[in-house]
Amino acid sequence: MGKPVVERFTGFLAAERNASAETVRAYRREVERLQRFLREDGSAGDAEPVDWSKVTAADLRRFFSRQFDAARGDTGEKIRPATAARKVSAVRTFLGFLVAHGEIDANPAVGIPAPRRAMRLPEFLPVDEMDAFLGNLPCGTLREKRDAAILELLYSSGLRVGELCSLRMRDFSIESSTVRVTGKGRKVRVVPVGGKAVRALGKYLAVRPPARGGESRNGLDEPLFLNLRGIVGKESGRGISPRSVARILQERLDARVGAIGRHLSPHGMRHSFATHLLESGADLRAIQEMLGHASLSTTQRYARVNVSHLVRMYEEAHPLATRPGISRREGRGK
Repeated sequence: MGKPVVERFTGFLAAERNASAETVRAYRREVERLQRFLREDGSAGDAEPVDWSKVTAADLRRFFSRQFDAARGDTGEKIRPATAARKVSAVRTFLGFLVAHGEIDANPAVGIPAPRRAMRLPEFLPVDEMDAFLGNLPCGTLREKRDAAILELLYSSGLRVGELCSLRMRDFSIESSTVRVTGKGRKVRVVPVGGKAVRALGKYLAVRPPARGGESRNGLDEPLFLNLRGIVGKESGRGISPRSVARILQERLDARVGAIGRHLSPHGMRHSFATHLLESGADLRAIQEMLGHASLSTTQRYARVNVSHLVRMYEEAHPLATRPGISRREGRGK
């Protein structure tokens, strides 16, 4: 007997889509909720397993309506568009998986629109603040050298935190100053590494403990960044987790709260990388390639940020833009 369909679907997400563990859990949760609803509703029978070929778009609309009403009842507030979009995406992806594997003829979720997500400006640090932050990282102990290398690489190459945590020793080339990254959908890209990050990585690798019992004799398959137990020699071959990277970043920010005075996530380091490149005149297509975005429209959000930044600078600096009692139109007319 084959694996249950949900197990096969989550395996597909992890293996072929290279989805994060958090995404896999979230999508599985939504599909299991749909299964329970269909059994209770009687839309696809009450037997195990659900007959997915009987599911219609009307069934899905009732399901989503109940989900959104339940969320509103729990909090008293309307469900966030991002949350609603994730629920629709999970179901649509699952049913698309069934179509691709010949288990149903058509995807009934195709015609169900997902709510539009509000466009939020990405968080980032200005160049001078980022330079001050990274330039004052402690790097005396082995742990501090590792932490500095992690933060320098996040900013230098714009990696997703999950990509950074999955790096192996073989992926970093100090000779070519590049890092080989496996991104979403198992797509591989090679990204430049800046001089400061290369030096920080060199200092870390010079004192990184040798791998014991690793996946290969030469250690090239070992994680590039070991967790705390790994770097102190209590364990071998264990890579650092995204949660630990976020904690490291916050600890270093808190140590300089007087200078930084703001919160920044690992994804904020990635935003800073892209925004600073754009402000320096880098080509949008090149930024797309380095970030590993499948669509240029995803990268173009940084262009919007850049324009808003320029407008704000104009309004603060131009003598006629904000003069009391003079509108911009009057100022330009003179």
